[in-house]
Amino acid sequence: MRIKWDENQVEEVMQANAILRHAGMSDQQIGRQLDVAGVVLRRHEIPPNGSVLVTSADDFFSGVTYSFAVPVGAKKAFDMNVELAREEDKAGINKNVAFDVVFEAAAS
Repeated sequence: MRIKWDENQVEEVMQANAILRHAGMSDQQIGRQLDVAGVVLRRHEIPPNGSVLVTSADDFFSGVTYSFAVPVGAKKAFDMNVELAREEDKAGINKNVAFDVVFEAAAS
């Protein structure tokens, strides 16, 4: 199979991997957070549409945000983020500042 990768995407994914490994995050921890986000998306009957964003400020902070674009307005996206936080808490997820999952309003 020949998959064409966007060079910038590959670089960003590799950078994200390095940041998360340095922060001590395992694939299982990341997967659990994404699974909980999936529960919220399914509850709202919204298919996943995610992207990775690497944020870094030299000698201060490096982190990875997995953002799901949701076809709702800002208020509904905010409510979904609150719902996500409650579900993460119920699931016993210990959040790491280096990784976050969020819903972003993408209503047309």
